Amino acid sequence: MQDSMFNTEMPEVVAPSLASSAMVVSLTRSVPDLMKNDPEAARALAILKKANPVSVGVKKSLISSVAHNDLRKFSRSIYQYHIKATVPWGELGERLLPNVSLIDYQNQMKAYHVEFDAMKQVFLDDYPRAAAAAQLELGELYDESLFPSVSELAPSIKFSVDYLPISDPSSSNFYVQLGDQAAEEMRKQYGDVLDSRMDGVSQYIFEKLRVPLTNLVKRIDYDEVGKATGFHDTIVDNVAEIVELMGKCNFNNDPKIERMKISLCNALTGVTPDGLRGSVTLREKTKQDVQQIINELPTLGF
Repeated sequence: MQDSMFNTEMPEVVAPSLASSAMVVSLTRSVPDLMKNDPEAARALAILKKANPVSVGVKKSLISSVAHNDLRKFSRSIYQYHIKATVPWGELGERLLPNVSLIDYQNQMKAYHVEFDAMKQVFLDDYPRAAAAAQLELGELYDESLFPSVSELAPSIKFSVDYLPISDPSSSNFYVQLGDQAAEEMRKQYGDVLDSRMDGVSQYIFEKLRVPLTNLVKRIDYDEVGKATGFHDTIVDNVAEIVELMGKCNFNNDPKIERMKISLCNALTGVTPDGLRGSVTLREKTKQDVQQIINELPTLGF
């Protein structure tokens, strides 16, 4: 852990609008799992085991393909990166991306797209072989009608990212051809929606922060003669990632969030996994400092 990851200097106070600080990003990804329910096999199994057919289900994998497994795993990795780089925005799966992270995010997604397309083609090339082999592998469970053709399968494998700017309700261009009263009402409603979603962002950050902080305190809670609980080298990095997210996603320059960020930086500056392993004093001080921050979290506006 480098000390520079926890910068305690107060940033210059600026008051950007949310519209100028972030944008909404929507990730779409799809790789069919090629798993199918088999009611007939379920009934046969229920009879064999003297079970109620309603309580039994059988799901069969249509193909065995390393290329397919690799593509599905890569698709999950894309999703994990997307979740890590953004915060929730509303209840429809949209996410909010800080503008300071936009270039890095776009470059990463472009690189993912190139790799995704290449892996997709490898799988599509392998699919006819895997589909043919399925007849032997599935035996009497084989049903040719369940297997799409390559041309049918290809469009269902996709990956895209949509970027949408956030409208500024204070802008004169936000409402067009509306009466003053209607425009004011819509402005108020939209402002209420933004406030509610910003509260959701703060709550999300709190939940994301509480887990690694609690884990840190738990893992370093042992003395010289006590049994070491053991922890990974990422134990401090996991907190640093959330601290970085706090800085990027404090769109309203909330002083409470900034104070919490500074407190964490002060508590963890100079703290390393090896240092924690080698010093009872450092473990005890870090535990006390972090526990105090945990105790204060509910009073910081969340």
